[in-house]
Amino acid sequence: MHYRHPMQVNFRDKSELFNILIEESEMPIGLYVGEKLVIEVANKAILKAWGKDGMVVGMELAEALPELNDQPFLEILKNVIKTGIAYEGKEAKVQLMNDGFLKTFYFDFVYKPLKNSDGMVWAILNNATDVTELVNARIKVSEKEKLFRQMIYDAPVAIGILRGRELIIEDANDELLKIWGKKKNIIGLKLVDGLPEIINQPFPQLLLGVYNSGNPHYGYETMARLDKNGVLGDYYFNFVYDPIRDEKGAVSGIMVVASEITTQVRSINAFKESEARFRNLLLDNPIATAYYETEDIVIKIANNEMLKLWGKDDSIIGKTMADGIPELVGQPFISILKEVYRTGIAYHADQQEAELNINGKLQKSWFNFTYKPLKDAQGRVYAILHAAIDVTKQVQLQRQKDEFLGIASHELKTPVTSIKAYTQVLERMIRDEGDSKKANMVKRMDVQLNRLTGLIGDLLDVTKIQSGKMAFNPVKFSFDVLVQEIVDEMQHTTTQHEILVDLKSDAEVYADKERIGQVMINFLSNAIKYSNDAKHINVSSYIEDNEVVLSVQDYGIGIPKDMQHLVFDQFYRVSGNFQHTYPGLGLGLYISSEIVKNEGGRIWLTSKEGAGSIFYFALKLIAPID
Repeated sequence: MHYRHPMQVNFRDKSELFNILIEESEMPIGLYVGEKLVIEVANKAILKAWGKDGMVVGMELAEALPELNDQPFLEILKNVIKTGIAYEGKEAKVQLMNDGFLKTFYFDFVYKPLKNSDGMVWAILNNATDVTELVNARIKVSEKEKLFRQMIYDAPVAIGILRGRELIIEDANDELLKIWGKKKNIIGLKLVDGLPEIINQPFPQLLLGVYNSGNPHYGYETMARLDKNGVLGDYYFNFVYDPIRDEKGAVSGIMVVASEITTQVRSINAFKESEARFRNLLLDNPIATAYYETEDIVIKIANNEMLKLWGKDDSIIGKTMADGIPELVGQPFISILKEVYRTGIAYHADQQEAELNINGKLQKSWFNFTYKPLKDAQGRVYAILHAAIDVTKQVQLQRQKDEFLGIASHELKTPVTSIKAYTQVLERMIRDEGDSKKANMVKRMDVQLNRLTGLIGDLLDVTKIQSGKMAFNPVKFSFDVLVQEIVDEMQHTTTQHEILVDLKSDAEVYADKERIGQVMINFLSNAIKYSNDAKHINVSSYIEDNEVVLSVQDYGIGIPKDMQHLVFDQFYRVSGNFQHTYPGLGLGLYISSEIVKNEGGRIWLTSKEGAGSIFYFALKLIAPID
């Protein structure tokens, strides 16, 4: 069929006019003649769809479009010829060679049989409408909807779709069904029929509000009563009701997105209750107690006892310590608290001096206190607990006692020294007269005066330690030589014990030689005193971790494990049945401990009750002796 210019058309020739109308029609039209389906007519639209030109007219359809051989259309056409019954196809998929590529198209079409006067089919008229764009658009929408629904099913959160004003449950993924405590058989039901327990709860009205207004609704930590496995329970959710709109922008449904947070909310509520109990415990605590947060040391809680101790009121709550108690700036406490918060290591101090503004006047006070870091599950510090006891009166009494002891000891020292001198002269005079009995009595009196002199010396040392006035005169000396000198001196004081030495340090130290000798004498005196039934005492020196260590081992009564931590305390004495057997003030080891600490050393012991003890002290090493 060939196109002719309109000026050449004979409008009186109806057949020619009809041919032109068919040729120019935008609807694809074709005419196939005979059983071989020879293409008799093919207008521009169908040629375009086929990707062919007019050369195919006169060819068999199967020859002109070989790609149809593996598709159903040739068989359908033959069946129409055979039966004489028209065939109509809707959105039929056909693959056609177009621009050298096999492409997919979709058509609505009719195969209409044309019959002669005998009723035999002599041709088939093919009318078609290209609906490719429409079908592709629908496929895309369908694929998007399918993908959307798959996303709903695969989503790790609960998602559902409600349609229409009646809120029909169109879809709900497994997570949402799990939250609701329902099965898939509720799909297609009204929401209030699928979840009847929510009828008198606010959710249906909230959903209708979203549907009517088109505005989403957000719920946070919202409680819902749901029936799960026949049990009505309280559950908590974060959720969103988001309106779904159609192509015209009208609300057609609501998307429900929910996340159950029942466990978290209950944990938070339990934490709040625990926090309230903790707060009340702190506030009601008879001991001065405070609670600080952040590295800035913000005062979050302080009970009345602590406020009274500080001389403040509750207006300081919520302030940093530096702002609430400004007189502590420049004192060590704030920096210690910050270090506890940073390191997570607790801090304790006894008889710590502090200056506080009490009633408008800066006053000195003394406290025993502890800064205890509080840590979360990951070990991070989130707060510090502070407990304190005001020991100002005890410290003042201690100082008065120390002052008295210092004065008394000093006053006693001079007459005792004089008495000792007179006693030694008197012993010599009586012994020269030949009265040994009286001379021995005077000698025993001299021994007791030596004990009294030692006690007075100990009391003087204690007062010096307490006041920080104990003098140290460091010199460099051979450690082992001093040990041997002290051992030789102490061996003369006992005939029962043999002091065995094993000195291997061969080292020099830089310390107060007299004070270190005092410690050695104390160790050996105790070993002799507390091992009446033993015959040997072992003294050793050696090098370990850049320190010179002295150990003194006895085989005496030993010290119970639960009492060992008290041994170096002031006035500690053997208790129980041995208290009167081994007299003394219990100051020697305390003084020894303070001496060693002041020299930068360490002091400790190991002991087993009934088997004896080993006392150690260690000093920093200078260098081995050549």
